[in-house]
Amino acid sequence: MRDPLTDCSYNKVYKNLKGFSQNGENFCKQVTSILQQRSSLEINYAKGLQKLAIKLSKTLQSTKKNCLVSAWAWVSEGMKSAADLHQKLGKAIELEAIKPTHQVLSVHEKKRKSLDNEVEKAANLVISNWNQQIKAKKKLMVSTKKHEALAHLVESSKQTVTKKEKQKLLSKLKKSTEKLAKEDENYYQKNLAGCATRLKWENTLENCYQSILELEKERIKLLYNNLNQYTQHISVFGQTLTTCHTQIHRAINKIDVEKDIQALMEETAVSSTENKSEFLLTDYFEEDLNNAMNKERQESSIKSKLLRLQKDIEKASRDRAGLEQMLKSYSSNSAFLDTESQRITAALMDETNLKLDLLQANSYKLSSVLAELEQRPQPNHPCSNSIFRWKEKQQTHSYVKISRPFLMKVSRASCGGQRIPSASSAALLIITGSNFQRLVWPSSAVVFARLYILSKPDKMMN
Repeated sequence: MRDPLTDCSYNKVYKNLKGFSQNGENFCKQVTSILQQRSSLEINYAKGLQKLAIKLSKTLQSTKKNCLVSAWAWVSEGMKSAADLHQKLGKAIELEAIKPTHQVLSVHEKKRKSLDNEVEKAANLVISNWNQQIKAKKKLMVSTKKHEALAHLVESSKQTVTKKEKQKLLSKLKKSTEKLAKEDENYYQKNLAGCATRLKWENTLENCYQSILELEKERIKLLYNNLNQYTQHISVFGQTLTTCHTQIHRAINKIDVEKDIQALMEETAVSSTENKSEFLLTDYFEEDLNNAMNKERQESSIKSKLLRLQKDIEKASRDRAGLEQMLKSYSSNSAFLDTESQRITAALMDETNLKLDLLQANSYKLSSVLAELEQRPQPNHPCSNSIFRWKEKQQTHSYVKISRPFLMKVSRASCGGQRIPSASSAALLIITGSNFQRLVWPSSAVVFARLYILSKPDKMMN
């Protein structure tokens, strides 16, 4: 069975980011473990130093006072002060670094599991629809063969059967026709549903990609804050820890959190390669030129299917025209500043274009068969080089590769005086037919844009 998810660019980018995120999480856990050990060492050292200071103080109390004893008293006080500093440092590391980090990592882990579940659920829907299409196709093929055999029997036995037997055969033929039409519609609808499930999966990947990216930014900032607080506590130790502090301070002075975020963005940047999505095309019994089907019925059946496709193509074209008119109105009116409506409108345009491309590919494939039956020249269409077939068991399946806009967005980050385009202001690539067009959407306050466009496309055109 062919896997419809393997070559998806969205899936590859999401998996790459997950690998990067996993490495970051492992690093964060290792650092936290080291800080935990450091905290325990500081607290235990403080306890030992405090005991020594008390022991020295008791020893001095039983000794006759002199300059030497007074000097050792200062040593004892110094040990007490040092013990207090180590005690404070150990507790500060535990309260200000270890505990917050454990809480953040716990939240991140739950969030990542939730995101992975969303992606897996959407992916299962794509695979399920893919399998349902193939199953429905197989069922339709078998029913069509049986129907054709019954139709042939009715035609061949018109002169040899009684009127009653003839009536029974015609009744069976009618029921077979109704059953065939129902299975045909079911197969067609499952094929169209493939668009929605694929879009839902890719949109889920995009949204989860952005969520994980935000978690990574939060983790980087958390590590920076922990290190900054750590050096602040170390700096109060005084002259005895100056050398160690200087080395750490130099390293910290070189830290640029924005630069780290920029490095994250560069390592997880979306490639500019073209994204192609695979969709199953409808395959009918009538398309097999070597079957035993009556040529007239074969042509009539294909024409009826083409008529159904043409109606859907015309409706999708009107929807797209309405969207284009709406976007044109937005671009000429600077009063529209709603980023969310931009995203909704762009997604609706992508969905409409995708549906139109799939319908046209199905129509082209059926038109080619019809042209061969009628001995006419083959039609031309840009998708002719994008339709492929593969054999599985005793069936041949058709699928089309449709060039899609790569809508994965890159979040904003300020690095070295330069800014990365944010998800809200990033330009989107949309596809119109076989051509790419770059549009920077103006904002709008259109909450019911989708319903309005689909229900009143003609008014939008006017």
